[in-house]
Amino acid sequence: MGKLYVSFIWHMHQPYYKDTSKSLSIFPWVRFHGIKNYYNMVSILKDFPKIKQTFNFVPSLLLQIQEYLDRRTTDLWLEKSLKKASELNMEDKKFILDNFFLLNKEKMGFIFPRFKELYYKKLNNEEYTVQDFLDLQVLYNLAWFDPDLRKKDSFLIYLVEKGKNFTEEEKLKVIEKQFEILRGLFSLYRSMQDSGQIEVIFSPFFHPIMPLLIDTKSAKVSTPELPLPFDYFSFKEDAEKQLFLGKEYYRKLFDKDPLGIWPSEQAVSPEFVEMVSEFNIKWFVSDERILFKSLGEDFLRDNEEFINKPEILYKPYRINLNGKEVYAVFRDQVLSDRIGFVYMNYPPEDGAKDLYYRLLKIKNSLPQNSDFLVTIALDGENCWEYYDNDGRDFLRNLYTLLSDSKELETITVKDFIEKTKNFGELNNIFTGSWINADLTTWIGEIEENLAWEYLTITRKFVEKKKDRVDWISLMAAEGSDWFWWYGDDQESGYDEIFDEIFRSHLKNVYRSINKAYPSFLDFPIVFRNPLWRSRRSLIFTPKIDGIITSKDEWVLSSLNLLEEKKSEFITGIYYGYDLSNLYMRIDLMDKAEKYFNDDYFIVINFYSRNKGSCKYRLDLRNELCGDNISLKIKDIVEVSIPWDKFTGFDRNSTIHFKVDLCKNTEMVESLEDTENFWFEIPNLMDEIITKLFLFGDPSRKVELSTMLISRKKVYNLYSKVSILQDSLKKDFVKIENKGEIIEVTKHISLRELLFLIQCVRDLKVFGILDKYVCAPVGRVSKTEGIYVIEPKVFVHDFLKKYIEKEKLEVPIEMDKLGRIEIYGL
Repeated sequence: MGKLYVSFIWHMHQPYYKDTSKSLSIFPWVRFHGIKNYYNMVSILKDFPKIKQTFNFVPSLLLQIQEYLDRRTTDLWLEKSLKKASELNMEDKKFILDNFFLLNKEKMGFIFPRFKELYYKKLNNEEYTVQDFLDLQVLYNLAWFDPDLRKKDSFLIYLVEKGKNFTEEEKLKVIEKQFEILRGLFSLYRSMQDSGQIEVIFSPFFHPIMPLLIDTKSAKVSTPELPLPFDYFSFKEDAEKQLFLGKEYYRKLFDKDPLGIWPSEQAVSPEFVEMVSEFNIKWFVSDERILFKSLGEDFLRDNEEFINKPEILYKPYRINLNGKEVYAVFRDQVLSDRIGFVYMNYPPEDGAKDLYYRLLKIKNSLPQNSDFLVTIALDGENCWEYYDNDGRDFLRNLYTLLSDSKELETITVKDFIEKTKNFGELNNIFTGSWINADLTTWIGEIEENLAWEYLTITRKFVEKKKDRVDWISLMAAEGSDWFWWYGDDQESGYDEIFDEIFRSHLKNVYRSINKAYPSFLDFPIVFRNPLWRSRRSLIFTPKIDGIITSKDEWVLSSLNLLEEKKSEFITGIYYGYDLSNLYMRIDLMDKAEKYFNDDYFIVINFYSRNKGSCKYRLDLRNELCGDNISLKIKDIVEVSIPWDKFTGFDRNSTIHFKVDLCKNTEMVESLEDTENFWFEIPNLMDEIITKLFLFGDPSRKVELSTMLISRKKVYNLYSKVSILQDSLKKDFVKIENKGEIIEVTKHISLRELLFLIQCVRDLKVFGILDKYVCAPVGRVSKTEGIYVIEPKVFVHDFLKKYIEKEKLEVPIEMDKLGRIEIYGL
């Protein structure tokens, strides 16, 4: 008589929120989920010894927990919580009011009457007292604890009963209690795994979509018409590194090798599955649709959502690809999703019974002469905050039913594979994920493709610097989460912040080899509400009148360079430029003219590390300000300085500056920042980039016709860019190999063209298909509306000599060799 076994696989994952150049995590979710679901999903099993489960921890999540424990990471929520309520400044108070209600208020917050009171006090714009802020600091942190722990731990019981009027000492003990739980997590999972009640499996280190790391073209297997990035990403070695480091980190924490793997987003491909086998991993989990597509079979579900071919789905498969063998289980999507999205709407007992009886019905639909396995695999942390009591009542009811059952038995995947003889056989695996059995969630939309471009150009740039590069930041940027939130198919509410984290990871790669990062990394991919962190502003021309003419007047300038600095008098420094002038704006605590009427003045010192320096004094008498220098001092200070005043500087040099506020003969305040207070004199390349940025529809199509010549490197022989008037033009690519010359015609978006030109300006390269094209810039000119980007003279001469020597026939004039010409801008 066969038996039906049930395997629960809980997936634990958070993005790598930490900027490696700092010790700050952008979000607190690792810490909060650590004291709730990472703890209670396994601790509850101590009350149910018959329940066997499998837990998947992404290694970068485990790393973030360890960094908290080593005090190598903090987060803004933690910093604001630790600050004494009586010492909170206006910025702190705003942060707390904006962010300390971020949870499921009905299920997690309003169970505390004081929390509900404080929430409505905020909604009514009532002023908070010091005690109000202190109570909110305590209650928000208290709300994230496992609810069972709040009923067992004597200190937490005391706080819940007290309810309000907490003390600073009690607040510190709450934070200490959080770290006490985090410290015990690894040993808790180790001991439960050693007992045989659970199995712990891993994922690639930073949760990348492995088929896309191996080759972004793999996305076309499921979606042939999918628009792909301008340049392909294809780094199998990165996928291997993500696997290797993930496996090593697991071994470090659990003192054994992992037997199973949860592929990131359950995304698989033949190349990835072979890699899994090569790393001696015994089994992986993916989705039911991947199984049926691999088998080339259709399947149906009836009106109660039961599958019509249960004997196919509910068993493990032995996969053999080119002699490399690995096992796989495929989850029941409906049962998994009922836990993730449905049962929180049921009374706990009813939800548990529904799942239990569904499992019984599946058992009765299967042949009775073999053992079968139902795999239920889902996110193990995020759904529970939508349940009453964090899902504890639902799980206790479910585990009781399963523990008492004579027809159903829970088991780990490892144990079932070892005991069963009922395997399916596969000699193929379909490329896709648990989202629609494809990869379109992470690639194909404009934002997603642009992010892949950013990643690809960075990865290729450091190819020869592998021994020195910050691999942590690079691999973190390869993670799936950033690509998940790009585009219109997913919305987090924090897309701009995730965008900034992604670009910060890439910036840190360049910083790690002491290379200035390219300016395209300052340009947000998510443009709905850009978070400007730009060193190089766009070209614009403000009105110099000493007042903020409109809220958008300086929007194309640099960000306020003092945003993260403390200053007693000066609150803002902005700069921007057009091709004629440098523009600067300086904001003070009060109206600028009040200070200047009281004998204050400002001196701006400009200097270059190569050569050149000058300074300008700004005061009501406009001393030293003449000859086309315009200065206005009213609400703010605004000044324009013609570029011809910087005659002592090299044309392409970096110009730094510092700002001194003086009164009479005394210096009151001096502000200088070698990292942010600098600019370069703009040229026509900046004008091109500005026009592309401001053009309008970023999806407008551009036709790029390029000729490449390949030797040790690939060089641009000639490229013509034409902005198409028909914005509905479809994606198009044509490739012709003519000996050593490759001709490519491709339709790209304006956003992709913007990225390409920035790469040419900053990195002297651009990417197309799988080519990394050298394009060192000599000079830029503009004739009759056509922008011409000329190569360096040595590049032009090299191309000409090589063509003549090899007697190559090229359909362009010799003086155009190496050019990029832009039409229609």
